[in-house]
Parts: sequence; C-alpha cells; structure tokens
Amino acid sequence: MKNAIIGVLLAGFAIGMFAFVADAQQRGRRGRGAGRRQTPSKVQEAPQSAHIAQSMGELHWGMTKQEVYTLFQNQIRERFRPLLAKAPGAIEEDRLRAEMNEELRRLHDEDTCFRGRRTGWDASFLADEFTHNNNECMLVRRDANSQNFYFFINDHLWKWYKAFDASVFAGQTFAQFAGALQGRFGQAREATGEIATGRGTRHWLEWQDSNSRLRAIDLTSFYGFFCLVFEEKATIDNLATLRANAPNTGARQRTLVDSVTSGENEPANPDSNPDIVDRITGRIRNRQDAPEDGGRPRDAGPGASRAAPPPPPANPGQDPLLGL
Repeated sequence: MKNAIIGVLLAGFAIGMFAFVADAQQRGRRGRGAGRRQTPSKVQEAPQSAHIAQSMGELHWGMTKQEVYTLFQNQIRERFRPLLAKAPGAIEEDRLRAEMNEELRRLHDEDTCFRGRRTGWDASFLADEFTHNNNECMLVRRDANSQNFYFFINDHLWKWYKAFDASVFAGQTFAQFAGALQGRFGQAREATGEIATGRGTRHWLEWQDSNSRLRAIDLTSFYGFFCLVFEEKATIDNLATLRANAPNTGARQRTLVDSVTSGENEPANPDSNPDIVDRITGRIRNRQDAPEDGGRPRDAGPGASRAAPPPPPANPGQDPLLGL
C-alpha cells in the first residue's frame, strides 16, 4: 500500500512539472512574438493635404472625357468673353474669335486613345503613364507655363499629369521647387526609388487626401523639367484589374530607340530635325517643324501639339504655382 501511494504521488508530481514547463515555454514564445510585434518595419505614409482638392478646381475624379472637354471649352470661352466685349472694332473682334476657335479646335484634336498602334507618346516621358488595349485615353491641354495631360480609363478621369516647361524653374534645384510646393501643400513625404519597375531611380515628394495622391517628381536628370502628378487612389488600387492586358515594356523601350534611328515620318534631311532629342526627352514642348497651319504632326510626341503660342500667362513674372 505504501509503495502504491508513493507511486501515485510521484506520477502526480511528474505531470505537474510537465504542465509547468510546457506553460513556461508557451509564455516564452508569446513573449518573443510580442517583442517582434512591438518593432514593426513601417513605411512612412504621405501626409494629408487639404490643398490637393482645391488645386484640382472644377475637375473631379470619374469625369468622362466629354465632361472634361466641355469644362475646358467653357473656360476658354469665358477667358475670351471680356476680350471680345472690349474689342475696339470688327477687325479686332474677328481676330479674337479666330484665336478662340483655333484654341477650341486644338483642344478637340489633342485626344489620343491607346489601342495598340504606336504613338509618339510611347517614346516620351509619359511612356509609363498609360498602357495599350485597356480602354485608356488621354487629353492634352497647354496653359501658360506647362503642358497638362488628363488620363482616362474606361472613360473615367483618374490622373492629371502637369509637366512644367523647362524654362519655368530654370536654374532652380529640385530642393527649391520642393520648397515652393511645401509652402502650398504642406510638409511632404520625400522618397527616392523606382516609380515604375526598370525605368530608373526617381526623387519625389508625396502628399495625399482621402481621394487623391499627389507626387512632385524630379525629372531633370534626363528630361529636364519638374512635374506634378495627381492620381485617384481608388483607381491606383485597382489598376491590376483594370489593366487586363499587361504592357510590353520591351517594345516600349525599342520604340524610344526606333523613333530616333528609323526616320519614320521624318524628312530625309536630318538637319530639318534639330530638335529630335529634345522632343523625345521632353526638353521642349513645340516641334520646330510643326506645320504652319497648326495641324497636328503625324507622329505627335511630347509637346508636338501646335506651332501656335500657348495662352497668355495669367500672372506674368509671378509665382508659376499661382493657379494651383
């Protein structure tokens, strides 16, 4: 009997010790796990800026291409209205009306849809901003100091790309440009890396609000200018689904080379294209060989819109960001 009692006690002690050790090990694992969770690797989020929506003015995400056309047409007509009212005579009035109608025509013509056929934009600084065969289109509008590109997918406005003329911030560094922007939009998140895989390192600032992301990108190292890119966050999050046909980046890079070397759609005399490199890199916005009648060149590329001058600046000699 005595031996039996001792056996029972020893068995109970062994079971208790086993449970204690197992519980301690479990607590240790939980402790180590908690320690790891207390020091996560987090990417800093872009700060919020209430000024993004203000800068977009009457534009809003989801507008159709026709709605954006109508908005810009009305803006052009409103800009000419007081000039026409003050015209000193019929000749001056006719000249202003012709200028207004030409601007309206240019707006209508600057419409490109990417349906698989190569365009001049495939060899430009915009090459990573669109894909072919995914129901994507682009509308271009020139203003006093920049060229503006409005992107649609399934007839839904989702991106506004504003490329400032190289002369606007001539001699200024990206740090100076960034300072002006942060005075407008607030403190930004600063980053360096690849915006598009395989297309080179970029330096940019970033802000956001509930609907939009805004990036200021330094493109001076190759393209020679700064740009602002407004994008709808909902579309960015859904691009993998919306772009069912993946872009052929290899073909796009070959297009850049071909546009320089093939001579396609170019005069036989190479001296008649002194601006070919600048057109491809975006250093200039107007082709030197643009038709005198303002017609669109067949291989319209970056800034190949018209020989006609842009609208007069609303704030000559003042802040180029005044309109934002």
